[in-house]
Amino acid sequence: MKKQKLLTNKKDEKLDLAVQPLSELTTSTNGMLFKRRRLAIMFVIAFAVFTIIGFNLFKNSQRLLSLQDTKVEVVKENEKVMDNKEDLEHEVNLLHDSDYVAKIARSKYFYSKEGEQVYSIPELNSSNQTSGNK
Repeated sequence: MKKQKLLTNKKDEKLDLAVQPLSELTTSTNGMLFKRRRLAIMFVIAFAVFTIIGFNLFKNSQRLLSLQDTKVEVVKENEKVMDNKEDLEHEVNLLHDSDYVAKIARSKYFYSKEGEQVYSIPELNSSNQTSGNK
C-alpha cells in the first residue's frame, strides 16, 4: 500500500507539475509582457525627452553663433562710432578757439579782414588752406 500511495503521490505531483507550469507560464508571460511594455514606453518617453533636449541644444547653439557674429559686427561699428565721436569732440574743442574759427571762415566762406583781399586758387582750396596770408 505504501507503494501505491507513493505512486499516486507521484502521479498527483506529475499532474500538479504539468498544471503548475502552464498557470505559472501564463502569469509569468503576462508579467513579462507588462515589463516589456513598460520598458518600451519608458524608452519612447526617454527618446522623446532626449530628442527635445537635443533639438533645443542645436537651436541654441545656432542662435549663439548668430549672436556672436552680430557681436563682432556691433563691436566693429562701435569702434568706428567711438573714433568718429573722438574726431567730433576734437573738432568741437577746436571750434571754441576763435583763431581756428576765423581760419575756417576765411577758407570755406571767403571772409576777409578789413583791407584784406581774398584770391581763390583751386589747388589750395581743396586742401583747406587760406589764400590771403601769403
